[in-house]
Amino acid sequence: MLSINISELIWTIINFFLLYFVLKRFLFGPVGRLLDERQAKIDAGMTAQREAQAAVQANRDRLAEEKEASREEAAHLIAAAESEGEQLRADSLREAKSRAKDALREGKAQLDATNTQEEALLAEKSGELTALLTARILDSEE
Repeated sequence: MLSINISELIWTIINFFLLYFVLKRFLFGPVGRLLDERQAKIDAGMTAQREAQAAVQANRDRLAEEKEASREEAAHLIAAAESEGEQLRADSLREAKSRAKDALREGKAQLDATNTQEEALLAEKSGELTALLTARILDSEE
């Protein structure tokens, strides 16, 4: 049969609580604090990682915006340069046409002057030629 020894039971209970107190005091407390400190470091590292990732994403977004702004500015500069080039081309073409018209007018004026001189010379020479022909005709009739 089963018998319970009260003194052993009391000593077992006392030993159990004494062992519990010693373990709690020298093992569970420091290990718990060590685990809490380690968890705090891990949490701080995770927070720092999230902040760093947010900063990296913010930098990527900012760089993408700057890149887009640079592309737009480059497109505007190219469009302005093309417009300026077209304007210069049109101005050059207008100036060339104007010079050509001036040269044509000057050429016509020179041609008209030459024609006038040639007509005057022809009129003068035809008068002389008429006088010579008349003189020959008169000489031959005589």
